[in-house]
Amino acid sequence: MSTHAVLGVKHADGGITGCYVHFDGDRMASRIDAYVRENTTTGLAVLITQAQATGGIRSFHVPPYDPVFRCEVSGPHETELLDNDDLYVIDESNFYDDHMGTFAWYLVDYETGAVQKKNWDE
Repeated sequence: MSTHAVLGVKHADGGITGCYVHFDGDRMASRIDAYVRENTTTGLAVLITQAQATGGIRSFHVPPYDPVFRCEVSGPHETELLDNDDLYVIDESNFYDDHMGTFAWYLVDYETGAVQKKNWDE
C-alpha cells in the first residue's frame, strides 16, 4: 500500500511549485531536510518541475534497502519519478487539495528551507 503526499516549495511571492508523491508520504520530513542540505531549495524546485512532467514522484530521496536484513542501509539516496506522460502540476491554487488520497502535504520555504507538514486529519 502506498501513502500519497504532496511536496512543494513556497516562493517569496507566495507561489508554490509542487508535485504528487506516490510512496512513503508519512515519512518524508527527514528526507526532505537531507535533500535540501545536499541540493538546496532551488534544486528541490527543479526536481519538482521535472516530476510534474512525468506525473509526479514515485519515491523521494530513499536510502538503499538491504533485502536480506530488510532495512535501509547507508549509501546514496535515490528519487524515482513516475513514468506517466500526463503533466500533473500542483501549485498555490490546488496545493492542499486531495491528490489521489493525500496523506500529508510538505511545504518547504524557499528562503529558509524549513519544512512544514500538514496531515490529512488536521
